[in-house]
Amino acid sequence: MIVTPYFETKNHSQNYKYQMEQENSFTGQESFDIINKMIQRAQNKIDDSSFYYLFWGWLVLIASIANFIMLKMELPNPFLPWVLMPLGGVVTGIYSYKNKKSKVVSTYLDDLMKYVVTAFLISLAIVLFFMSKLGLSSYPMIMMIYAIWLFISGGALKFKPLIIGGIINWVLAITAFFFEFDVQLLLISAAVLMGYIVPGYMLKSRSHKSIPKANSL
Repeated sequence: MIVTPYFETKNHSQNYKYQMEQENSFTGQESFDIINKMIQRAQNKIDDSSFYYLFWGWLVLIASIANFIMLKMELPNPFLPWVLMPLGGVVTGIYSYKNKKSKVVSTYLDDLMKYVVTAFLISLAIVLFFMSKLGLSSYPMIMMIYAIWLFISGGALKFKPLIIGGIINWVLAITAFFFEFDVQLLLISAAVLMGYIVPGYMLKSRSHKSIPKANSL
């Protein structure tokens, strides 16, 4: 019978405990790294939402400028360019559907943005449908809807240019209540330029810069 000295058994136990602690520590670090990678990749996916801001920004800018020109030239049906809005809703819906199908995993922020876009489209459709009743309040109401979308999505994406764009839209919406249709068209053009188009390109640029970082993770 072989008797193991007490101090050797104790040392073996301490070594085993030390190895277990090291393994647990290493596993914790690995978990932390994995979480960071997931967050980074999710952020890159969300940054792809620049499409919505650029698409709607240019769409509204074209419609408002065309409406302004038709009013000044006294052409018939000057509000006809706003027919682009329902078409824009259809395009956005198709894009969202295809984008959703291409994603393997949907994040919480993806779901949040889906509801924000849906609320925006429904609210915009209601205002456009009742423009004849809203009268001079139509365009200020549209800018308020834009501001809500920009402010919420900017906060969700932690992207200050969108938040600032939302605030600008609120300010211009209040201003528009004191002017006639022709001036309101210029104000809404400025609103989408500063609230959608400029931040949209900034968001797109940030997305392109972050893609190499995400691929290296």
